[in-house]
Amino acid sequence: MSDWLAVVLALLPPLAVPVWIAASGRTADRLVAMQLASTLTGLIMVLMSFAFDLPSLIDLSLTLAFLSLPGALLLAQFLERWL
Repeated sequence: MSDWLAVVLALLPPLAVPVWIAASGRTADRLVAMQLASTLTGLIMVLMSFAFDLPSLIDLSLTLAFLSLPGALLLAQFLERWL
């Protein structure tokens, strides 16, 4: 097992925390948890790109990073009355 894959496996338990909060928290907490989960997912995808030597995963990670902030802002605008 490579060092990159060991780091990916080490980041999976911290990813469970925002997923749990996004599933059972209040509305504002869910929005913050979604942002944290997308950040961790992007980091995990970059590390997997190095672990498996797949450069296309970096492009997917960049796409996730570029679309997560506008998505969160649109969701906050939609949920404005409950936040």
